[in-house]
Amino acid sequence: MEEYNNEIEDIVDEEDDEELDLVALVTANANDTSQYLIFEGSDTQLYAKNVSKIEELLVYKDIDIARTHGNDLIVGTADIRGNMTTIVNFDKWFGNEVLDESEYELIVLAHYGGHRLGIMVKRVELIVNIPPNTMTDNSENDEKTSFITKVNIGQKSKMCIIFDSDKMLLDIFDTIDTKAMEDTKTIQKVDTDKMVLFADDSKFIRKMAESLFTKMGLKYRMYENGQLLIDDLKNIAPEEIALFITDLEMPVMGGRDVIDNIRADKKYDGINIIVHTNMSNDNMGDSLIGAGAQQIIGKVNMFALGEAIKELIV
Repeated sequence: MEEYNNEIEDIVDEEDDEELDLVALVTANANDTSQYLIFEGSDTQLYAKNVSKIEELLVYKDIDIARTHGNDLIVGTADIRGNMTTIVNFDKWFGNEVLDESEYELIVLAHYGGHRLGIMVKRVELIVNIPPNTMTDNSENDEKTSFITKVNIGQKSKMCIIFDSDKMLLDIFDTIDTKAMEDTKTIQKVDTDKMVLFADDSKFIRKMAESLFTKMGLKYRMYENGQLLIDDLKNIAPEEIALFITDLEMPVMGGRDVIDNIRADKKYDGINIIVHTNMSNDNMGDSLIGAGAQQIIGKVNMFALGEAIKELIV
């Protein structure tokens, strides 16, 4: 971990570099869905974002931003690689004190939910593996957080907040949830008595999926993490299941382990799996298909999810 920290600091110190190669900081043998970029907020609290939701790191002072006025969350828009990209200050969104702009070193460029988003952060600490079973759900205490965990910084173990990227996406692009529901008005009902099993730790995504399933006339069960879904299988006959839908980044058990558990049991061979995620790593997508998922749908495209359900339901 310390070598990650040192490498990041060395790169930041090279002022001639306009970008930071995130891929170079990630170990080749690590599980993408368990790797997190750790950064510090203005409150000195540590925060984490999954690496698979990140395209690259950019040096903030090198980015030309057209400032936005009258918006409490959006700093402005920048042309990054020919793409007009919304820039948001993480501290402002999370509710922390906003520092002078000279205090912010990096922009974390993420591309998920069909949107490209640049997140201003004070300082990046390191990249580390965080196994799902070390995360504790914290969404009831703070709707902008998903989990709390501990990470090792040097010789010290420190508390770290994994923030809810889905909540950020919906807050920044506040028309997404409205449009997502509008797009489902033309979705036709599905004629089946079987159930859809859906796992996602975000209560906002579960609420949107519940609305979609109701419109489609589907029976369903919702789970806050993958372990709850797997544990509930003993109560459900395979012939009662129409489809599995799982997020990837969840506490206790993530989506990749859900897929592995399902595909390890032959009695579920005829039941398809959809991965519903805002992670953007193409290699990870290929790996999921190879592991036994049939389709990957980006959040929060409820229309695309509905179409995939109609295609893959058994």
